Amino acid sequence: MSAQTDRLDAVDGVRTLAILWVALYHYAVFWTPAGRGDDLVPYGEALAWIPFADLGHLGVSMFFVVSGFVIAFSLERSASALDFAARRLLRLWPTLLICGTLTFVATSLLGPAELVRGPVEYAVSLLFLPPEHVGRALGLPGLEWLDGAYWSLWVEVRFYGVAALLFWLARRRFLLAWTAFVLVCAVIQARLGADHALSGLLFTEFQPFFTLGIALAAMRSQGIEPGPLALFLLGAMQALIYAPEDSAHLGALLALIALTTLACLTRRPLPVLSARPVTRIGRASYAYYLLHQNLGLAVLAALSTLGALGTGLGIAAMLAVQAGIVLLSIFLTERVEQPLGRRLRAALPRASAPA
Repeated sequence: MSAQTDRLDAVDGVRTLAILWVALYHYAVFWTPAGRGDDLVPYGEALAWIPFADLGHLGVSMFFVVSGFVIAFSLERSASALDFAARRLLRLWPTLLICGTLTFVATSLLGPAELVRGPVEYAVSLLFLPPEHVGRALGLPGLEWLDGAYWSLWVEVRFYGVAALLFWLARRRFLLAWTAFVLVCAVIQARLGADHALSGLLFTEFQPFFTLGIALAAMRSQGIEPGPLALFLLGAMQALIYAPEDSAHLGALLALIALTTLACLTRRPLPVLSARPVTRIGRASYAYYLLHQNLGLAVLAALSTLGALGTGLGIAAMLAVQAGIVLLSIFLTERVEQPLGRRLRAALPRASAPA
């Protein structure tokens, strides 16, 4: 593969769709009586009827496809594994520090009590490591993520580690090495099950989505060659096999695969996805992902203390809060993260690739 120099607006559009799907799930289903979380929204189940809202976890899967696509190019432009790690850290950690601090302060001051975390949980969450495991090692059981959405950061970090290891061991045979890893994951998943510790460590449940992204990067760079196409089909097949036997879920998954494929391979602007307002949200999706849930719920809880909102006002308040967080995320991305990132990366080897 050769690194691409063009910014893929449609891929940023996919990021927008992914984060809005995740946010819809959290505010229409998860934090309502219809979901698995506490009932923390003032409008109950009023939005749970929205089609595919209960499948918002697939929004995270979309992010994993995009991550696989981007990381395949990022590995090529990095001078070494250490350079790659530094680039990823400089890309992710400053925003995590800012957004994590905002969330910690907001939930500490505003509540709700269910989302208040201690200083240790705040600090550990900024390390990309699961607080539950770190707490157990330190003799502090019961630690939780500062924000439950942070769980995917630990998956991403493990993907970066495996991808970097295989890339610098295999170099020009990276696709072959990754294919071998995919097959090993398939055997582990089949023999031990998704709940086994080794399956969890190797993120076998989410690996098909990273595989799709890696294959799409190769297909964009090399064309529809047998090797990348075979890897793509293998990832798609695994994703479908691991999915629940539910028609709505399978339909949404097929749409996810089709849309991410189109966005990654097209060389023309796509309607809606490539529109500037949409791509700006997509580029700010990391900050919005970190802020949308617990910070949004804290502000919503504070508004609820001013008086009973009711269903209509509650929904309006939630939408207003989320719109504000979107604008805050865009500001942090464009005015803080990007300028700061450019300065921090100035000493690193410079090249251009999707980020």
